[in-house]
Amino acid sequence: MENSAPAKSHEWLTRLSVKLYRYRTLVRRHWWIPLLTVSLGLAIEGWIVVQKPDLFESTGRLIVGDQVQIEQGQKVIEDTNYYYGTQLGLLENPQIRERAEERLRLMAPELSADHELEMTATVVPRTSIFEVAATGTNPEYTQRFVDSIMQEFIAYKREQRADSADSTMMQVKEEMAQLGRTREKAEADLRQFVEKNNMGLWKEQGETAGRFLSELKTQQAVLINERNRLQNLSSEQLLQQPSSAARRPAPAGEAEETAATSGNNSPMADTLNQQYIQATQKLMQAKAEYADRNKVWKPAHPGLIRIKDDIDSIERLLATIQEQNSESTGARIAAINAELKTLDGSIANWETRALEASRKNAEAKRLEDAVARSKDFYDKLSLSMTGLDVGRGIDQQRLTISMNATPARAVPPKTLAHLATGLIGGLIAAFLVLALLDKTDDRVTSSSEVLEQFSEPILGQIPNVETSRTEAGLPQLQPEDERFMYAEAFRSLRSSLVFMPGQSELRSLIVTSAIPGEGKSTIASNLAVTMAMAGARVVLVDADLRRGDMASLFDIDGRFGLSSILRGEVNWRSVTQETKYPTLTLIPRGPVTNQSGELLLAPPMDQMMKELREAFDLVIFNTSPVLATDDAAALAPNFDGTLMVIRAGFTSSRLTQNSLRALYQRQVNVLGLILNCVDAEMPDYYYYRYPKYYAA
Repeated sequence: MENSAPAKSHEWLTRLSVKLYRYRTLVRRHWWIPLLTVSLGLAIEGWIVVQKPDLFESTGRLIVGDQVQIEQGQKVIEDTNYYYGTQLGLLENPQIRERAEERLRLMAPELSADHELEMTATVVPRTSIFEVAATGTNPEYTQRFVDSIMQEFIAYKREQRADSADSTMMQVKEEMAQLGRTREKAEADLRQFVEKNNMGLWKEQGETAGRFLSELKTQQAVLINERNRLQNLSSEQLLQQPSSAARRPAPAGEAEETAATSGNNSPMADTLNQQYIQATQKLMQAKAEYADRNKVWKPAHPGLIRIKDDIDSIERLLATIQEQNSESTGARIAAINAELKTLDGSIANWETRALEASRKNAEAKRLEDAVARSKDFYDKLSLSMTGLDVGRGIDQQRLTISMNATPARAVPPKTLAHLATGLIGGLIAAFLVLALLDKTDDRVTSSSEVLEQFSEPILGQIPNVETSRTEAGLPQLQPEDERFMYAEAFRSLRSSLVFMPGQSELRSLIVTSAIPGEGKSTIASNLAVTMAMAGARVVLVDADLRRGDMASLFDIDGRFGLSSILRGEVNWRSVTQETKYPTLTLIPRGPVTNQSGELLLAPPMDQMMKELREAFDLVIFNTSPVLATDDAAALAPNFDGTLMVIRAGFTSSRLTQNSLRALYQRQVNVLGLILNCVDAEMPDYYYYRYPKYYAA
């Protein structure tokens, strides 16, 4: 998983490199297409240059400042964001151009309009100077047009500013009138509200109600806390821990309501508490004395009996105090509940008063804010009106013509630009034509394209060594051949066959191709030589009975051969020819015949094949192309395997596919493909390109 991304990247680069190489080959093959399209493009642009009328250019300059002066000496700075771009767009506005043309028709009716005239406007860097240029075929009209366009631009700007100021003034006046009415209504509403409601009294009532509510809620919290204490503590705990909660005075208006219940049982509770504490102390002393006397006196001693009676009396007193305290606590809780109920009513009453005062005050505040907002908006619009009045005094001469239109001068034709256009257009047209040719050309040039179009494996890639061809043809491989990549490619093909998976025994092979000219005879002969160099006893049979020429490749006598054997004229052993390779034997074609299909299916063929398998380790047949005759398709089912040769940049993929389908219909065992005449400079060619790597 870690190497998946680099692998995909490498695959993509390989595909791109192969595609670029294919286009380079296509350009070499059809070099006349770019030459023709570029020549045509240059010719067209040259004709345009010759036919184009003479042009004249005139230039003028206009100052369009973004800072202006007012009569009072103040400065007004306009927003410069997009300012210059807006002014340039306005200069090139069709409406301004129409006004300029109309101006020329009125002032110079003798000049005919130049409909081919082009106008451009630019800003001089770091300045507020606009340069207006026009190009046309009439020099006088062009010059006067530049002056006219600048004048109409200034007039248009003045009209626009005047219309804008008037329109803005009217809008501001309408808004001020509306705001005046709004402010008057808000002030009337406020007066009416104040007259109807005594706001001073309501404000004082709101403050008093807030203060009373705070005191009442504090008193309510104290009572609730005291009630919880009385309810949660036992009678003994209450007697041991007397109440210490402070009683806060009630508001003046509520003093009479709470006086009755605020302290009814507190003195009694304190008295019982003191009695309980004193009795408890006496009880402890009596018990201590009893314990001490009990050690000395006998139980019937009068003094000890007296102490015992005192203890019983004190305990009865404590029980009575606790009972009285329980009754007092219940009464106190009932009093607190009654007091809390009274407080709830008082709090609800004062909350109603506070809420009403708050609503009155809020409404008054809202009306006051409405009056303040109306007044503030009205004051701002008054300032805007003052600014608009000042704007009427702005000096409009900030739009000035700094340089009138120059006399129109001839514009040299843009010959180089036209020629560049013709060149680029020609190259684009050539690319489109070549791309179309590449799309329609199904000839494969590399292993990558073979893998894309065929499911059969590539057993070997044989590099193109046409430079080593002599008058006698392409030399056979030698034991110390200096064509290092060529020899290594056949060794790789040999290894692919020897170690091919799923093929337990390959004793007989057929080498064929789709059409003539793909190099199958060269592949078959050099494969036989490579196998023989490895020590195998190999017999190479030239089974192309129409055009086979193996005898000339090995420079031997080919008067008798396979056709003679199949006719029954000779035995195969008598026509075998020894070659300069010790373990390689050749059976040449023999006399040419047009009955190859019948002879190859004759009984002598089966007998010869049986004897050849027994006498040699490997039998290699070089047959005619599949689409040329039926010889290969008829022979191949009786062989262990078939090798299909494809010549790079020569063979149509469609024809090769048809050939493979014809073989598969006869149940032929196609071992794989051999890509012949591969350019060693192909990006996906896998052999090392430096010959000295192979040199001994």
